[in-house]
Amino acid sequence: MSVLVLACPALLVTSVLASGVPPRFVAAAANPSTSRGGPSVRIQFQLPKERFTAAEERRARVTVRNEGTAPVEFPDPFRNADQSLTYTLTGPQYPEGLSVTWRSFYLRNPAYPLIQDEPPRIRLDSGQAIESTLNLFEWMPATRPGRYRLNARLTHDAFTATATPIEFDIVPSTASAASLGFDVDAPYPQHVSAVWLQEMSGQPLLMLSGHNDSDAEETGGVSSSAATVMGPVEPGSTDVMYPWSNDPQGDSPARWFVWRKGALLLALMDPATTQNPFRFDLGEPPERVVRPALQTVTGELFVPVVAAGGRSLRLIRFHSTFDATDITPGQEVGRVPLPGRPIAARATIQPASVGNGLSVLLVEQALGGLDVHHVRATTRGRLTRTASTLLRGMQALPQSEPGLWIDSAGRLNAALVVASVKDPRRPVLVELRYRPDGRLESPPRLKPLGALPVAARAAVVRYNTTFHRGGELTWAILLEDGTVLHQDTPRWHGPMKPRKPVAMPLELYISRDTYLLTVDPALGPTFEPLR
Repeated sequence: MSVLVLACPALLVTSVLASGVPPRFVAAAANPSTSRGGPSVRIQFQLPKERFTAAEERRARVTVRNEGTAPVEFPDPFRNADQSLTYTLTGPQYPEGLSVTWRSFYLRNPAYPLIQDEPPRIRLDSGQAIESTLNLFEWMPATRPGRYRLNARLTHDAFTATATPIEFDIVPSTASAASLGFDVDAPYPQHVSAVWLQEMSGQPLLMLSGHNDSDAEETGGVSSSAATVMGPVEPGSTDVMYPWSNDPQGDSPARWFVWRKGALLLALMDPATTQNPFRFDLGEPPERVVRPALQTVTGELFVPVVAAGGRSLRLIRFHSTFDATDITPGQEVGRVPLPGRPIAARATIQPASVGNGLSVLLVEQALGGLDVHHVRATTRGRLTRTASTLLRGMQALPQSEPGLWIDSAGRLNAALVVASVKDPRRPVLVELRYRPDGRLESPPRLKPLGALPVAARAAVVRYNTTFHRGGELTWAILLEDGTVLHQDTPRWHGPMKPRKPVAMPLELYISRDTYLLTVDPALGPTFEPLR
C-alpha cells in the first residue's frame, strides 16, 4: 500500500493506491458517475458515528475512486483552488442547503490564504483513489439540533459523479462553565485550552477545545477549534479543571484533566479513561477545590483542596506519563491548618526557571476586615502558611477570585477586588507582593475603582503571565444587571453588555486582547473582548 500525505490547514489529503479501511458509517455513490460512455468515478463518505453534539468535531472522510477500466485525469478536487467538487449540507439550520467548494471556503476565510489560481491535475489509474478529510464543523457550521444530510457532486468535462448522501444527527445538549488552562511564562500571547462538561441526553461528557486570537485582525476575535469528546463521566460530576502549567515549551510527559464527584477527586491521563480515571478519596466532600489545578514541567499534577469545614488546606498529587501502564492512586502530600474559613481562593505555579514551587492565596472574612493568607508549597508538596495580612475595613465582593502571578525572580504578585464595609458599592483594587520566601514584601497598595451603579454580583483579577508582558493586570466586575465594568470602561463609554451568558466563576483570557469567558449553551466556551 502506497500512501502520500499532504498537510493543509483545513484538510488532510491522502492519495491511497489500494482499497481503504472498512468504515464505521459509510455512504457511497450507487451510480458512480454519469458520462457519455466515459470514466466511472465513485465518491464515498465515511463518518465515525451518527450522533454529535453541536460543539464537537465532525469530520467526514471523502474518497474519490476510479472504478472504470481506463485511467482518468482531472483537477485535484482537494486543493484550495478547486471548484469542481461541491459539498452540500441540508438540515434544520440550512433548509435550502449550504454548498461549499474548496475555493469558496478559502475565499470567505481570511485566515486561509488562497495560494493557487488553478488546482493541479491528477491521474487515477483503474482502482486508484484519492482521499481527504472534510472538516464539517469548520466548513459547514451547524448548531441547530436535528437530522442533517451531506451530499457531494464532482463535475468534469468528461463526467459527473454524485455521492449517495450520508446522514447524521446533531443532538440537543447543554454546556457548563469552562475551565481555562495554559502555560505560565510563555514567551508570546498564548493559545488557551478549555475543558467543560457537555450534557447530552442526561449523560455528561468531558469536552476539550483550543482557542487563540492569533488571527484576531482577520477573524474579528478568538478562533476556536472543534471540541474533542474526552469521554463520558458520572452524573453529578463538578469542578472540572484544565491545569495551569509551567512548561512553555510543551515538553511535559503528561496532560491532565481534573474533576470531582462528591468526595472523590478524579484525574484523567494515560493510561486512564474518563470511566476509569486516577482517583483520590477525600473522605468527605470538600469546602472547595481551589482553582486551577497545577501541573509541573515534569508532569506532576497538584490539586489544592480546602477540606470540609474550611479549616485546613490539603494538597493532592497525581503522577503519570504518556508511556505509563498503571493507574496509580493520588496521594496527599501536604496539609496546613487555616485560622478561618476561606470565602475565596486561588492557586498558581512559578516559572520552571525558578523551580516548581506553588502558591495558594486564601481570603477570610475576619472581624476587623479581610484576612489574606499566603500558603507556599515546595516541589514535594510541603505546605507552609508564610504570611497573613489584614485588610482593615474591607469586605469581599460575592463570588470573587484573586489574581496571582509569580515573576521570574520568584516573587508572588497578588491582586483582588474588595469593597469598603461602609460602602459596598465602592470597590477597591488591592495589590500585594510577596518575597520569594513567601512573606509580604511591602504594605498592600489600595486603588479605589469608583462607585458602582448597581450592586456587584462577582469580580475577577488576572495577570498577563507571558514572558514579554508578565505583570500587566486586568480586572472585571459583573453587576447585578448583567453588565460588566472593567479597567477600560471609561474609554468605551459605559459598562459592557455581554452577548452570551457570562461564565461563573468569572474568567478572563489575556492574549493580544483581553476577553471575558462566556458560555454558548450548545457550543460551550466563547470569548468576548472587554469593550
